[in-house]
Amino acid sequence: MTDLVEMGRTRIFDEDAALAKAMRLFWRQGYANTSIKQLLAEMDMLNGSFYHTFKDKKTIYAKALEYYNKQYTDKRLAALAAHDDFSVGIRALFAEIFTTLESKSEPNGCLVVNSLVAEILSEEELKTSLYSDINLFLQLIAERIQLSIDLNHTSTNLPAMQLARILATYIQGLFRLSGILEIKQLKNQTEDFLHALNL
Repeated sequence: MTDLVEMGRTRIFDEDAALAKAMRLFWRQGYANTSIKQLLAEMDMLNGSFYHTFKDKKTIYAKALEYYNKQYTDKRLAALAAHDDFSVGIRALFAEIFTTLESKSEPNGCLVVNSLVAEILSEEELKTSLYSDINLFLQLIAERIQLSIDLNHTSTNLPAMQLARILATYIQGLFRLSGILEIKQLKNQTEDFLHALNL
């Protein structure tokens, strides 16, 4: 928590709580459709305090992505890493994804996937950060696949990284369709997809 002085009074500022609100606003509306004015209202901040703490919209978006990864992506990867058998671990990861998709309090889709749009990718710093996050996600999945192969839990004709890329592409599509198709249908499709990959 941080002390901020607003109009002559000291106010306790909880950065995590503010980031959670900003994250969900960006998640619901997207980067381009979210204004500084909307962020100020959502985060209950005054203009000066916002710029003192976050500098600009691009900076707070980057921080919101970091916060999203800590709250959601890290939990999914931890579920995956809890199992040496990749076929069990990947189902645990999908279970975490579906928990988020079924939540009434969370927006549809995924903030990271929603970020793969022109207005964000044209911002070099955001693009670099985003690609770094995606590559790390791929690397961690590939490592878990390779471990499972080495332990004779998983049999595949595909190199670990290629299988990781296929799974990541499917996950992106899953998030894109989550606001259109019923979750039950997406769960059934996911199970069929994993079976097709011999997982």
